[in-house]
Amino acid sequence: MLQLVDRLSRRIMRRGLRQGMLEGSSLWLVVGMLAWLFRLLTTAEQPKVVREEIALGESIVVTHLPAPPTRRARRRAERAVQGASGPHGAA
Repeated sequence: MLQLVDRLSRRIMRRGLRQGMLEGSSLWLVVGMLAWLFRLLTTAEQPKVVREEIALGESIVVTHLPAPPTRRARRRAERAVQGASGPHGAA
């Protein structure tokens, strides 16, 4: 069912944008843009799922890595280090 909706939305998007931009039909342009927006919102990144059989004696390790620090967090950390060593560095 999802493949049918995906195919249909792609076709409507393509036709709408072509007829809207090349032939100047504002109605088809709006339809194409709405189809594009629909595809953008419905094709969000799906979580990755891995299924494998494991043999007797094998083990599974599941890890979760923390997100890298944001630019703001890195700047705050740099300012904290500079503030701790004084305004002009160590004397």
